[in-house]
Amino acid sequence: METVTTIGIVDNDRFALTMLAQTVGRAMAGANVLWAVESGAQALHHCLYEGGQSVPDVLLLDMSLTDIPGPDVCRRIREAQERPAVLGITSYSLGHYQQLAIDAGAQGLIAKSVTPRELVSAISTIAQGATIGEGFMTAAAARMKLVSAEQSNADLSNREQEVLRLYAANFSTEEIAAKLGIKASTVFVVMKHAKTKLGVATRSEAIRAFLAQQA
Repeated sequence: METVTTIGIVDNDRFALTMLAQTVGRAMAGANVLWAVESGAQALHHCLYEGGQSVPDVLLLDMSLTDIPGPDVCRRIREAQERPAVLGITSYSLGHYQQLAIDAGAQGLIAKSVTPRELVSAISTIAQGATIGEGFMTAAAARMKLVSAEQSNADLSNREQEVLRLYAANFSTEEIAAKLGIKASTVFVVMKHAKTKLGVATRSEAIRAFLAQQA
């Protein structure tokens, strides 16, 4: 018996949405497009609030939605549950969204310019629990990392959060020290503790993890 892969699609470009739904329906044997919507809010409703059979195996997610950015849609879903697997799509260069998609818990990212065969292959790969692209994690691993980061972020001290906010606002170490009335060396110590709590190795990773939880 042929396995049916259920798919949800979200793209704020109505023409692109129609083309994607038609392409998947025609080119992928055993595919069932459950729904195709034009907003991130609608996709979240299907995945998080309707639940059950409204949750597809794979969500084909446009990264540049106008109501809620694609990475934010992905993060909200992944923080709540492992399903669906998320395959990001974009008309921009992949590098523009790759790290954002990884941080949000997606399982892969492809260009909208891929051929129908390449699109079907990518969806099949994601549906089988694999990933596409360097740095991407399975849905289970991505959810574990996001939940862990959220718990760690809750343990950050007020001073650690202050320092992270100022770094995120592009203040230098010396400027942060002056603003907070502490030494630059103390700023480095505070940052080191924050990185340990967030489970990251670099300042940029700490800032990304911190900001992700503020969204």
